[in-house]
Amino acid sequence: LAAMTLVVARIDGPRVAVVADTLLTEHEKPLSFQNGVVKSCMLPGNICVSFANSPVTAERAFRLFVQNYPQGAGFAAVVAYFETSSRETGNDYIVAFANPARLVKIADGKRQTSLAKTLWIGDPIAYSRFREFEQPNRRKPQHGRALNVAYFADELKDSPASDLFSTMRNVVADPSILSAGGFVSVISNRDNGFRYSVYCDMLYDWPGSQDENYEFAITDQISLQTSGENTGFSIAQISPGFMGMNLTAFYYVKARKLFFFYGDNYGLANKCNVFTNVEPMRIHEVLNAFLRVDLKWLVTVTSPRDGGPYDKNRSDIKTPGSKMAFMVNANTFPKPSPS
Repeated sequence: LAAMTLVVARIDGPRVAVVADTLLTEHEKPLSFQNGVVKSCMLPGNICVSFANSPVTAERAFRLFVQNYPQGAGFAAVVAYFETSSRETGNDYIVAFANPARLVKIADGKRQTSLAKTLWIGDPIAYSRFREFEQPNRRKPQHGRALNVAYFADELKDSPASDLFSTMRNVVADPSILSAGGFVSVISNRDNGFRYSVYCDMLYDWPGSQDENYEFAITDQISLQTSGENTGFSIAQISPGFMGMNLTAFYYVKARKLFFFYGDNYGLANKCNVFTNVEPMRIHEVLNAFLRVDLKWLVTVTSPRDGGPYDKNRSDIKTPGSKMAFMVNANTFPKPSPS
């Protein structure tokens, strides 16, 4: 098994986020989605370590780290540990620290000095395409057929999670990029550690009045609607309600299918159980029943509302800006207290 992969991490002041694909290959052939692995692992001491290369040796390194440093370790000790692991395994790592926020890239057995706010490991070709997709005029894989809208439930101010995801989802969706695929895992920091982000990625119809040269801007006076193959199409990432737990799930709204990634003793999430015919409001119940413990799952599932064919009359939009409608299929976040 190998993780021909792409992991991208970014720091913005006190906020850090890491995105990665979940694809694994065997004899250079991609495995199915449920045979993938989440390539970031939260470890004691409020750190998150991502890897590129072998999930087998990475899991071993993470397990030994927990045994050696059950309460975490200082910055220098953490870096030295993964430098040694990189030399012994050939793995590259990105180590993210929650508080104070720091990012370190380790490749070829040593720390790479960089002042860049964005670090990456994995396939150089995939990262080159990532940089292309960051450009506003770069056409997305669904160009001409659909527009995507990503909704993040509770990211903190200045978190780079949404921006990273909005680019990475295009890398994973592009069939010409063979080294990255599966789902997009997103992990971000709080002041007391890391946890998975809670997002939902939705598809809306391409505006019927626009040709393939159209470049969407949020100030455009159009109404985003959905019909046909885009109706109900969205993918959600789900997180435990506790910090530092290497458990996450991805949910296809239209298919009612839930992919749950987990590992031994809450280590690297390299196993996947697939649940079918799961209604959105039962996601947390299904996961709790499987684990036999209530982890206060943070679930927000949204899907584009079927608006039928486009109405080309935009006279109802009086100011710059688009309008859209989506359904909240499930939400376990507590209601905010009245101010």
